[in-house]
Amino acid sequence: MFFLIYTLLLLLGGIAMVAVGVAVKEQGTGSRILNVVVGLAFFGYGFYLLFLFDGDSYRIFFYVFLLPILLIVRAVKARKEAREQAAAQQFAGGPQQQGMYPAAYPPHPGQPAPQGWQPGQPGGPNA
Repeated sequence: MFFLIYTLLLLLGGIAMVAVGVAVKEQGTGSRILNVVVGLAFFGYGFYLLFLFDGDSYRIFFYVFLLPILLIVRAVKARKEAREQAAAQQFAGGPQQQGMYPAAYPPHPGQPAPQGWQPGQPGGPNA
């Protein structure tokens, strides 16, 4: 009975890791490759044990129970962080454009700011 549960966990964990590696684009390339490679290894070993193995002993890797969970949690965190960063940029009005006046020193209404002026220099809009 344990053998069947172990092989099914190998197969399901492998499929889940491959799916997360392919579907979650917000991860880094290295993390995506790691998910796919480890997922294929898990699936391959589970397939071998379930369909091709006819011996009397096999190796049990205990990280089979933890590694898929850890890699999937890592991918979900990367996706969440990417969404939070996108929401923060949207809330802030997007990235600051070059040539815009600094927010700390806005020009007075009806008065243009001096050309090439930097914050902290004398003669600025608030001088």
